Amino acid sequence: HRDLHSFPTRRSSDLLNAEGKRIGGRMSVKGPYVDSLLIPQFKELIDNYDIDGCWVDGECWALQADYCPEMINAFRAETGIQQIPKSFADPGGYEFNEINRKAFRQYVAHYTDELHRYKPGFQVTSNWAFSSHMPEPVDIDIDFISGDFSHVNSVYSGLFESRCIAPQGKPWDLMAWSFAYNFKTGVPVTKSAVQLKQLAATVISMGGGYQVYFQQNRDASPQPWQFGLMKEVAGFCRERQPFCQNARPVPQVALLYSSENYKKFTRGIYPNSSVNEPLRGMLNLLLNGQNAVEIVMEHHLKGKMSGYPLIVIPECRYLADGFKAELLAYVGNGGNLLVAGTSATALFADALHVEFSDTAAVSTQFLAFGNEMAGINTLFRPVKLKEGATACGFRYPVSDLRFPSSPAASVTSFGKGKIAGVYLDISRKYSETANPVYRNFVNSIARELFTEPVAEVEGSANVVVTVNRLGEKLAVNLINISGEHSNEKVARYDEIPAVGPLTVKIRTEKTPRKLMLQPENIALDFTFSDGIVETTVARLGIHSVIVLD
Repeated sequence: HRDLHSFPTRRSSDLLNAEGKRIGGRMSVKGPYVDSLLIPQFKELIDNYDIDGCWVDGECWALQADYCPEMINAFRAETGIQQIPKSFADPGGYEFNEINRKAFRQYVAHYTDELHRYKPGFQVTSNWAFSSHMPEPVDIDIDFISGDFSHVNSVYSGLFESRCIAPQGKPWDLMAWSFAYNFKTGVPVTKSAVQLKQLAATVISMGGGYQVYFQQNRDASPQPWQFGLMKEVAGFCRERQPFCQNARPVPQVALLYSSENYKKFTRGIYPNSSVNEPLRGMLNLLLNGQNAVEIVMEHHLKGKMSGYPLIVIPECRYLADGFKAELLAYVGNGGNLLVAGTSATALFADALHVEFSDTAAVSTQFLAFGNEMAGINTLFRPVKLKEGATACGFRYPVSDLRFPSSPAASVTSFGKGKIAGVYLDISRKYSETANPVYRNFVNSIARELFTEPVAEVEGSANVVVTVNRLGEKLAVNLINISGEHSNEKVARYDEIPAVGPLTVKIRTEKTPRKLMLQPENIALDFTFSDGIVETTVARLGIHSVIVLD
């Protein structure tokens, strides 16, 4: 420990840039800061105030590549590369980032272990560690995973971040800001109870904890006028606690977050990377089609693929050969794989039974689904379908169904399973426009591959579905995502239009004794035939759970 973190010759903990200059306000994980300041101050707080845990902010997401002598020496010793890369694009840039990541994990492990030894039972987390920012297996003895998600477009942020953290095998929570904040003017706008409840639903429906950050006065005192708001939001969560806490998702759709792709194309250490924008867009596409979706990384899927009826690969550019081989074996043994995007589909050309006739290029085309069309300016890859591949979507050069078309997607059998490809980059574009034609197009392919989901909901596109196990009971969460949450020009809204009636079909092996809508405690009428329960939810406010007993 001391050899790694404590360097007598270092008089400063400042991080050094590629020119060897100090970056003020950025601490080096190889410097004396952790032993001279961080750990001693926590011990002082424990001794004087008997605190029982810490939430350390400004860590993984704030990291920059550190060029201190200790990091450079570690890089040379572990890689054998002598020429130090000045940027990610230089030879050795990937390896240098990996050395920085390893050093960060050692730094967090060091203060975590030291605080655990000093006060057994003391709980430690580092903000955003092992989350979307840090897509890696948990190899540090932190006690929980936590982060504070975006103060704008927070509903989609909550849906995304909760799904990145939930599979990591640790207790977890997410923190919402109680306010939207204009960084240009410095004006905060306190959110309504309705907004904060809607955000809560995105988290607790995945089995996580929910916290809200309320601003204090400069003397650290709370602002009493907000107490009523706090009470109302807390009451909403406590009502749902028996139907959400310790819930475990039932495997349905697995959306791949490739850690390898993230590290290969992300220029920072653990940033909130634009590399993940297609992942976010594909999640929104699938959730808006009422699919129950988990986000899984390679270490979650390896050896466990057969548990998921459908695996979706968004627009990633790289997959390790061994992982790709396991995916194809999964399909060959009866699984279903949906591959989206020009780069990702190129990785599976043989299995898709297609021939790429040209390189991918950006153009404006018109995507057709049913009897509707939608323009889209994105990257397309022309394909020729071989024997066995069937087109399941078309693109046109003009907004007229009478003109010639080209395949936009295809599906084919592969062994005992099926594999489908989408030959355009659609996910990021859905994040920008949320066009229903894009949504219906992608979800029609998903449904062709995955024909019998546990839960099907009809009646509104503004319902997000999560299917969980609560002990031996099945719990179907319904979240109403109506409202202005994705409009960055709206800082606060006081009402969410209710949706309904909703027709809900749930597949189960035996006739349930009863169906309860919770926390309303309403007994739902239902029918049961051929393994399908069918019921109607007359009205969905913000969040309700159908519990099968």
